[in-house]
Amino acid sequence: MTSIAPAAPTAAPVALALPRWSARAYADSDRFAVLALFADPGFFFRTDRPDTRPEWEVLALLGDDTRVLLADGEPAGLYAVEHEGSEHGCHYVLHLRLRSGAPPHWWRDAYREIVRALRWRHEVVRLSVRFPEFDPAGLAFARSAGLTEEGTLAGVTTHEGRRRGTVFFSQVWAES
Repeated sequence: MTSIAPAAPTAAPVALALPRWSARAYADSDRFAVLALFADPGFFFRTDRPDTRPEWEVLALLGDDTRVLLADGEPAGLYAVEHEGSEHGCHYVLHLRLRSGAPPHWWRDAYREIVRALRWRHEVVRLSVRFPEFDPAGLAFARSAGLTEEGTLAGVTTHEGRRRGTVFFSQVWAES
């Protein structure tokens, strides 16, 4: 017999659910969680060799601009925004890294939230992000987010015995 009852609404699949994003400045209380992020060989936040850095080098990568990115209150990554060129040029570089296993849609959503907050506080003409050629998660994020791929600066690092480059992406906002 076929049921004629209306189908129950289906919830969004857990895999596609988005967390509530928040961020805070890095503090000593985040040390353990942040060091755990850098234990992952694919956590390319301001370095192309995260899991080979001693603790003091990892901590040196964390500037005053470093923010701990929280997904539903739990550390999920790091980001930092810095001026590129003169401070009045409105050009910025975003260093963004999420923990391994973060789904691609988290990257895009976190990026949107970071950009929204940045543009609330500052005029932004151009935002640049850069990823090593050997970083599949970062490259996939940038391409799926529709960022403009500007090119590759070749041979700037060595990875697995080969000279590799850095791929540059950007988003530009036209003057209104």
